[in-house]
Amino acid sequence: MSMEAQKVSGQPIASSPNGKAIAKIMRSLPNVPNFRDRKKGVTSYQSHVKSDPWILILFALCFVVPTLAGALYYGLIASDRYVTEVKFAIRPSIGTADKAAPDAVGTNAGVVNSTVAQDTLITQEYVLSRPMLEAIEAQLPIREWFGRDSVDFASRLDPEKPIEKALRYWKRRVSIDVESASGIMGLTVEAFDPDESLAIAQAILNDAEQMLGNLSMPARQDALVESTRELKIAQDRVAKLEIAQTDLRNREGLLDAEKSNEANLKLVSELRGARINLAVQLSIGQRDLGPESRRIIDIKQQIKDLDDNIARIERQATGQDPNQKRQLASALTRFEALEHERKGAIKYAEEVRKAYDRARILVARQPQFFNMITAPVKANSATEPRRALMISLVTAGSAVLFAAAVFARKTIMS
Repeated sequence: MSMEAQKVSGQPIASSPNGKAIAKIMRSLPNVPNFRDRKKGVTSYQSHVKSDPWILILFALCFVVPTLAGALYYGLIASDRYVTEVKFAIRPSIGTADKAAPDAVGTNAGVVNSTVAQDTLITQEYVLSRPMLEAIEAQLPIREWFGRDSVDFASRLDPEKPIEKALRYWKRRVSIDVESASGIMGLTVEAFDPDESLAIAQAILNDAEQMLGNLSMPARQDALVESTRELKIAQDRVAKLEIAQTDLRNREGLLDAEKSNEANLKLVSELRGARINLAVQLSIGQRDLGPESRRIIDIKQQIKDLDDNIARIERQATGQDPNQKRQLASALTRFEALEHERKGAIKYAEEVRKAYDRARILVARQPQFFNMITAPVKANSATEPRRALMISLVTAGSAVLFAAAVFARKTIMS
């Protein structure tokens, strides 16, 4: 019987194979809640909330109130802060004593030899210290700047607060960081006026640089005193040796034993050279002339005179008796010893003088200076606080707080 006949006769319609397949697929799908089920879940949640009214209270206290307070403060109340940033590095001055070659005259103990790394760490600690705050307060009215009525209540400094409280506030407005690899320092100053922020940054740099110079001043002055004393000792030693040489010349009756000996040796050498030339001429003349020739006789006489002069000079240099033989040699030895000592003293005195000059230069000038990478400039607009970011962070924190409160509430109730 066809499906139309079944409809006419009122008999139930037999399911087709396709209908069976569709029914099988539908049974395999997960149950999807219908609108009635969803409505039932919402009703269940509302009933749960009604049964635990603390959920709404926690939502208001932990999320709504903090979010509204953060939006109100950062959106309408928080004062604008102008930031001045400076990048600099500490470097030694060119030409100072600690850049020169080390001396060996005993004056290094007083010369400044602190490393740049130490100076960098000292500067970082000093910028955030009480002495720096007191020095800046003596130059600028920072309590008045940070405590004026136009500044919002949360960012304002009470001018009547003691120095310890002011130092905590100072560390909130001033920060300094150091890059460990390069030693570059970054100084950041926040104020409620761009001119004030720039003035504070410049005052910090000037005072910190002056502090480094004053820190090494006692050592530099000690180096100068020690170098001056050592220089006088060296100069006195040279003067005594020169006097001893003069006394030796007067006792021996010679202007300079070494020069006298050199002159005698040079004269004997010249006489021997002349004798050799005459001997050659005599040898050549004897082949052509007779022994009684006037030319031969004159040459022989000249050679005899040269031999006599050479012998006389040698006798004068050595003497005839044992005491006279050692006269010039002894004088020469003493002169050489004094001259060697005098030259050593002069060389030492010259090294001491160089050390004195280096110490004098150190006292007269700054051994380190701040090499500016980015100089402080006046801010054109306020960069703090970042209002949108802070409101977002407050909202996120409030949401986390509310979730934690609900979780704690359920844990207590279970």
